[in-house]
Amino acid sequence: MRKVLLIALAAFFLGTGICRAAPFVDQEMRSLKTKQRVERSQLKQQQRAARNTMRQHPTTKQERVRMNKDLKMQKQLLKKGQREAIQNLKQSRKPLKPPSTAARRVRG
Repeated sequence: MRKVLLIALAAFFLGTGICRAAPFVDQEMRSLKTKQRVERSQLKQQQRAARNTMRQHPTTKQERVRMNKDLKMQKQLLKKGQREAIQNLKQSRKPLKPPSTAARRVRG
């Protein structure tokens, strides 16, 4: 009896381990994030090239400060846009809530 019980328990635990699949991978979110990662790396390369170009020419302190601010703003705009894209994707997945019953009531 004990052997049968042990075999049944072992089969149950092995079966549940096999049935448990990997966590659900969201392909749409994954592709969006990889696209955004590529965009960030491209911006980084572009900014690096711009800095190297500026180093080759004599510049004043004001020009350097202005350029650094511009580069920083580009990076912030990119991050903000990417953040909004992720939020929009998350929002589009949320089911629409039916109108609440309080809104349907007519006071009289």
